[in-house]
Amino acid sequence: IILVMVAQIALPMMHYEHNLYTFAGMPDAPYSDMNGYGHFLPGRLWFAFYWLLFCIAALIKAQAFWVRGIAPSWGARVQGAVRQLRGPSGIALAGFGLAWIGCGAWIYYNTNVLNDYVPSDVAMDRQANYEKQFRKYKGLPQPRITDIRANVDIYPERRAVDLSGHYRLVNKTGAPIDTLYVQMDPQYPAILSNLPAYKTELADKDSGFHILKLVQPLAAGAAIDMDFKVEVRNPGFTNTSGVSGFGGNALNVNYNGTFFNNQNYFPHLGYQSNAELPDRNERRKRGLGEPMRMAKLEDERARSNNDISNDADWISYETTVSTSADQTAVAPGYLQESWEKGGRRYFHYKMDRPMLSFFSYLSADWQIKKSEWHGLPIQVYYDAKHGYNVDRMIEATQKALDYYTANFGPYQHKQVRILEFPRYASFAQSFANTIPFSEDIGFIADLRNKDDIDYVYYVTAHEVAHQWWGHQVIGADVQGGSMLMESMAQYSAMMVMEKTYGREHMRRFLRFELDGYLRGRGGERIEEQPLYRVESQDYIHYRKGALVFYRLRDEIGEAPLNRALKRFVQDKAYQNAPYTTSKEMLDYIRAETPADKQQLVTDLFEKIVFYDNRVVEANAVKRKDGKWDVTMKLHLRKYETDGQGKESSRSYDEPVEIGVFAKAADGKEDHEKVLMLDKRKLTGEEPTVTVTVAEEPYEVGVDPFNILIDRVPSDNRKTVTVEQSRM
Repeated sequence: IILVMVAQIALPMMHYEHNLYTFAGMPDAPYSDMNGYGHFLPGRLWFAFYWLLFCIAALIKAQAFWVRGIAPSWGARVQGAVRQLRGPSGIALAGFGLAWIGCGAWIYYNTNVLNDYVPSDVAMDRQANYEKQFRKYKGLPQPRITDIRANVDIYPERRAVDLSGHYRLVNKTGAPIDTLYVQMDPQYPAILSNLPAYKTELADKDSGFHILKLVQPLAAGAAIDMDFKVEVRNPGFTNTSGVSGFGGNALNVNYNGTFFNNQNYFPHLGYQSNAELPDRNERRKRGLGEPMRMAKLEDERARSNNDISNDADWISYETTVSTSADQTAVAPGYLQESWEKGGRRYFHYKMDRPMLSFFSYLSADWQIKKSEWHGLPIQVYYDAKHGYNVDRMIEATQKALDYYTANFGPYQHKQVRILEFPRYASFAQSFANTIPFSEDIGFIADLRNKDDIDYVYYVTAHEVAHQWWGHQVIGADVQGGSMLMESMAQYSAMMVMEKTYGREHMRRFLRFELDGYLRGRGGERIEEQPLYRVESQDYIHYRKGALVFYRLRDEIGEAPLNRALKRFVQDKAYQNAPYTTSKEMLDYIRAETPADKQQLVTDLFEKIVFYDNRVVEANAVKRKDGKWDVTMKLHLRKYETDGQGKESSRSYDEPVEIGVFAKAADGKEDHEKVLMLDKRKLTGEEPTVTVTVAEEPYEVGVDPFNILIDRVPSDNRKTVTVEQSRM
């Protein structure tokens, strides 16, 4: 028993992770209303049977060694066990032992022969080797993909996909290109065709990286075609329920609820930086040094790529996707026609305008709820059991379209589609006019408590916002690129939420975002960046981004901020290389910002600034005229920190919001009545403030709605102590 307990701890640390030798180890079998236990259950049951056989055999052996009477020596116990095992017990032990070995062999065949089992250390070795061998090719000139045509056949019943595609490649570099660097999914490599004559100089099986030398270089401005075929197969079962191998994912193709995008199986051009090993300690072990950083904001050369794709700009797109007879298949674009053939359903989609090289494929047995916004169709594809949040999604979409078109410019498409996929991942994702949305965070969300944050409403508004921030304006692949997408989608969705639920309700959401930011920066492994230099750090572009833009709106006004953003969209929408940057957005914002707020813009975007505000004491006295004098003692501090956490004090040279609140009838903070709310520039770090209110106060606060990035937001409010009246 001690040996097993030690092994449970030690083996994973040494990267011995297979469930065949991890006692009672078995892959998860997550349940989804859409897909049931899906393909996960057979693997779990085989491992459960394997360990059951082991335990029965161990029990038989233990019974043979059981002490009968006075405990003899070990030698005598062994002799007694041998005698016990010469009869039926021995036959049973042999039978269960052989069954255990046979079951283990079957599991090994499925997990290590039919599938590619890769321990975590081997996967990291492959990442390290990829970087060591091929990073020298990063940034070398490559043609750009301008047109994509694809035929995708999804076979849900056997979890297979056959896809054939066509790329139009154009040399936009101004000089001949004689070499193509093609990145394939190593688990599902593509077969290329229709290229002009070439010689394969390298085909790396582990990473999927290929080097093709063209016999005739591609001249500047010239174009060539590249066709490809990919077969996705998921035979047997795997050792885990999640990632299987270096590049594939066992969760994408399901019996009901398939969802994948072109980042999964389609080939790409050029070195892929996202395949590098990110962990600093693991990199050092393998002689890689510090993690590779994102290109600097000032790197003009890096502006040739956008933040989504390094091998394409805006593309034309058309696809035909088929699925089983009982399911519907959806991809971005507009349905041109659909038909049935050979017991399968086919759907032909075509986009009517340029879009990013970022598109998805989904297939499931859905119900469809239809609505509209000023004649524009809105459709929600959902599982028949999950209709209870659909109307909320439709309303959020309508309110979002109202706000975004009024403040940022026209919606570029002729429809909005939201599609449910199984709960194996908890996110939503925005593609051109198409928004896949997880069962887990939307369709099975329980929001009957009206005081809870309506994250279904928020996530819907956030993803609709990406039709502007990402699918109209896309930033360069440099620092700050994700601010233009994610921070802007956060701000946009917050405005929709505030219009629906009111400012008081937003405090809880802001607190959630602030807590997420503070936790995230505590786990930063490399260097925290100011917002406008964010390097795809989630806790910055999501959490801090929401806080920064909400406060900026509060400081300079919603109309001026939205004017700046609207001009930015008008000027930068569908821009080709060199792509726009966060610095250019700041120029638009500064143009609408008063002179006395310019330093605030610097602090919010270009520096890392924190506050330490709190209410130390709060007292109230009733006056003869029936009003109340409220005195609060405050603590105000402001700090600036660098990316490594080194702090320095800053002068508190800005107004801060103070408030007084009456007790809510139900005792809930969100329902408290505002008696006084005002911004004041206070003197000193320990100021005392006295205000007069008309009703009996219950609570006071400094920055009571958590607009500022305060390191301890929980002490910003304090219950008032009522003193003896002055009568």
